Amino acid sequence: MSKATCSFDSCHSEVIAIKDDNIINLPEQVYSEFKLLENRTTRDIPPNESKFLVVSDVWDFDNVGVSREIPSSLLGDLGDKNEFVFEYGNSNWKIKKCLKYLICADCDKGPIGIICQVQDQENDEERVLHLLSLRSLQIMG
Repeated sequence: MSKATCSFDSCHSEVIAIKDDNIINLPEQVYSEFKLLENRTTRDIPPNESKFLVVSDVWDFDNVGVSREIPSSLLGDLGDKNEFVFEYGNSNWKIKKCLKYLICADCDKGPIGIICQVQDQENDEERVLHLLSLRSLQIMG
């Protein structure tokens, strides 16, 4: 099983074990839209791929910090933007709003992911998911 670790030279703290069945792809513009950190030394993930690990419970992380709420003036409600739709758990989910950033709990650097309000496209169920950017981290093993 692979592990995701902090990509900063002075840290390399373990963030989470990666379960391949929880990896999703999002469009490239997710990095500029949500202002996410990109680790330029990650060799395992090509620059045109935006792979994210979906984590439904914050307690599943080995080590992660959470920012304060992101002001709506910074990112706002995504409204009808349809480019941020992904398949997870036999449903198609749409990112409605970015609520908070995920950061390394040891060095406080990031953001390495986002906590989002998402909506099921079939039944309008809403829930909160943690989307950890695999391009923002180092992947080991």
